[in-house]
Amino acid sequence: MSEYKLTEGIIQLSASNIWDVAKLEWNLSEVYEAEEQETCLCGHYPIIEICVLQNKITKKSTIVGNCCVKKFIGLPSDKIFQAVKRVRKDDTKSLNIEAIRHAFEKRWINEWEYNFSLNTMRKRKLTVKQLQTRQKINEKMLFNMKRSTKLR
Repeated sequence: MSEYKLTEGIIQLSASNIWDVAKLEWNLSEVYEAEEQETCLCGHYPIIEICVLQNKITKKSTIVGNCCVKKFIGLPSDKIFQAVKRVRKDDTKSLNIEAIRHAFEKRWINEWEYNFSLNTMRKRKLTVKQLQTRQKINEKMLFNMKRSTKLR
């Protein structure tokens, strides 16, 4: 991973040409697991855990790997991917707060499902109906985290 290439790429797409200011212009727009390998802005290939960043000022977007987002920009993508991996192994497990918020912001889950997820997130013993609801919400998250088409 080339820290220089990432920094240079982000600055080129930003309004500011100062790294510490430029990186504040960016939001995590989308996270997903790609079926086809892609290349990070830093030049690293292959990446599968994809983060789409969008600049709040220039409205430009770019694809960055999860590691670069975590290391240099400090957005919660790694926590979202951790929750997805945990749920993929066991669909009775709860998503974490970052994944729940992301799913709600992306409208993958409705307000009732969002509140249900928050209220039952730390509970280990659920009723049969609650467990079924959690599994349906988890299924939505897993479905929406997969992408087969490239965003370019």
